[in-house]
Amino acid sequence: MAYSSRKIAEDIEKFLMVRYEDWEGKEQFSGTADRLVRMVDELCWPTERINEECKKYFQSTFKDSYDEMLVEGPITAWTLCPHHLLPCKFTVFIGYTPNGHVIGLSKFSRLAVVMAKRPIMQETYSRELADLINIQLKPSGVGVYVIGSHGCMHARGILQQETDVSTSVLLGGFKNEASTRKEFFDIVGRRATQ
Repeated sequence: MAYSSRKIAEDIEKFLMVRYEDWEGKEQFSGTADRLVRMVDELCWPTERINEECKKYFQSTFKDSYDEMLVEGPITAWTLCPHHLLPCKFTVFIGYTPNGHVIGLSKFSRLAVVMAKRPIMQETYSRELADLINIQLKPSGVGVYVIGSHGCMHARGILQQETDVSTSVLLGGFKNEASTRKEFFDIVGRRATQ
């Protein structure tokens, strides 16, 4: 059943009014439901839109003989936890070793941000980001390292404000060559602590 943004906002408004019917400050909720719907629309795109945007980023690659590691980051991307719909901040590092083709530097930042525009688990996000780069660019290797700051751990439940979660996905030379793996993590480590 398809809901309109207006219907969703009305349902949220009803929920807030029932949940806080005795609260003297409930007039502060005026417009909250509409703002919440707009926030979700901004943070969570339909899959089709995400796929279209990502496809655009790979349309312009450039032939180049550069065959050393390139690492971009930290890149900040926001998403919602799919379990609690609370904000998650991802700090993303993307590395690759080109294999005859390079991509414009801004494209990795755009890709990291757009791939997070849906409720998604950090593990899934990391894997899908690495796989997409690997499929589209066919590099000698790819490394993705993500540090996640999860609202569901910071603001509720376990209440661990200082705890972050790290995930990494290594493909090709980044996984199979110890020196490449070490170089990637050394670069990420230096940048993550700056």
